[in-house]
Amino acid sequence: MNKIRLLTVLLLLPLNFIPAQEPVRSAHYDSRLQVFEQETPIHHQEIVMLGNSLTQNGGDWNTRLGKKLIRNRGIIGDDAQGIYDRLDEITSGHPRKIFLLAGVNDLSHDLTVDSIVAQLTKVIDKIRKDSPQTRLYVQSLLPINESFNRYQRLNGKSDSIPAINRKLKKVAKSRKARFINLFPRFTAHDARSLRPELTTDGLHLNESGYVIWCKALKKHF
Repeated sequence: MNKIRLLTVLLLLPLNFIPAQEPVRSAHYDSRLQVFEQETPIHHQEIVMLGNSLTQNGGDWNTRLGKKLIRNRGIIGDDAQGIYDRLDEITSGHPRKIFLLAGVNDLSHDLTVDSIVAQLTKVIDKIRKDSPQTRLYVQSLLPINESFNRYQRLNGKSDSIPAINRKLKKVAKSRKARFINLFPRFTAHDARSLRPELTTDGLHLNESGYVIWCKALKKHF
């Protein structure tokens, strides 16, 4: 395209036009993808734990759950779009089950409840389309504990999590996916905060937290 044609195109664009850009991913995201690429491809008998740091930090889920053929596909800092962008590596193997847990990083990006649910719905729909025989389990977001004051971008957002979970439950039902409500297992009585004895920083789980999570999951294996 010569300079005159390029100038003509630019003049015809709306004033608020912003050119599309590739999402910026962390070095950790890219390194995890490289690790996944080097592994044996996922196959139809396997189970995939899919999500963000909560999933990745679970480490060896086979040991935690006393099972075999479980793949950890968690990436620290990942959000719904990041998960969507890397789904092909998972769905191409048509795994037997996928356990999805995501959304809290989207919340830290100042997205609305509806926007977060829409992003997660896009992930769910892609799994359903690309690997329809996979049994999909949608896990609720876990509570957070703002009193730790560790993650400033999550301050004031505790009440958004139950709202996301309510909408996510409806989406899962409409897509014939199983919804696992983890949220109340991590709160005290009717409170909406993550119990302090289950977390390292108000967001991530310690070993006691993982014990509770695994207990909730075992009946689905």
